[in-house]
Amino acid sequence: MSATADSSLIVALYLAEADSVRADAACASMPPPILLTDWHRVEIANAFQRAVKNGRVTAAQAAQLWQDFTADVAAGRFQIIAVDHAAVLTRTLTLTQKHTATTGTRSLDLIHIASALEMNASDFLSFDNRQRQAANAEGLNVMP
Repeated sequence: MSATADSSLIVALYLAEADSVRADAACASMPPPILLTDWHRVEIANAFQRAVKNGRVTAAQAAQLWQDFTADVAAGRFQIIAVDHAAVLTRTLTLTQKHTATTGTRSLDLIHIASALEMNASDFLSFDNRQRQAANAEGLNVMP
């Protein structure tokens, strides 16, 4: 059993958000490591910097959040998996044709689903209803 997650769920572990408690519980219910990709790292770093722009945290706090995340990677809570980006993008195009017209999924949400499929993850953690619907349709066990 292996799990991956939407970046927004991971961000909620570090930034105080409405779903932070649920994100903590969801990640705690999965055996480590939770699989992530370079797409996740970029999106997480970007979320921390957007929090600076929006006045939610200072630049120093954002730097600490990034250090906390990278420490969790180093400790084995998360594992960064090198995926074949060309294969992920090809799969994302297929997912776009299958799901976007009916669910309204965004491209980066589909990139995370395609990455999960490329990593052979069995569980997918997300709070995004559109993403959850598409991931479920692709055979992933969607949680929480």
